Amino acid sequence: MPRMAAAARREIICVAARGLFAERDYRAVTVDEIARRAGVTPPVLYDHFYSKRDLYSHLLERQAEDLTARVARSTVQAGGGKARLRAAYDGFLALVEDQPMLAGDHSGDEDLRATTSRRDAQADAALAEVLGSGGRLFSGEPDRERSLELTARWVRHGLLGLTAWWREHPETPRDVLVDHAMAITWTGLRSLRKHGRG
Repeated sequence: MPRMAAAARREIICVAARGLFAERDYRAVTVDEIARRAGVTPPVLYDHFYSKRDLYSHLLERQAEDLTARVARSTVQAGGGKARLRAAYDGFLALVEDQPMLAGDHSGDEDLRATTSRRDAQADAALAEVLGSGGRLFSGEPDRERSLELTARWVRHGLLGLTAWWREHPETPRDVLVDHAMAITWTGLRSLRKHGRG
């Protein structure tokens, strides 16, 4: 039997770890469990990652890159603010369909908390860029950037709430969630424009 390439084995470890971390949280998962699910021994896992924290940090950083890239790919062909926002939601939820979003209490680990914050900030920035791309949202406000940032944060948390619900109702098609997110968000954004806040 041919030996598996290092990159392929590393990816198997990442997929196994991501699944376990999504199921039970960072602190509840052991290196032995990750290795067992990946079909490797703990020493082989340590050949690829220095520690459980190193592996988790790698997954968070990669998730941030994946999310930014997925939203960018989804929106590049979309014309107009509404179409771009819908495409961004679809890209976000498509990523969640492929891999669970990692979350949890990292209060005891400053490095992981900082890495999680960077990932979330990248997601907020991607959403703010889509929200502000039409140039009309909050255009009359003196602090437009802050308003976009607040709106992006609210949108991201709403999407995360939808993904939590989706885990409990996996039979629901992705486009149903996209439609629901758009109905709520677009109504709110139109109201802001109507009342002179964009």
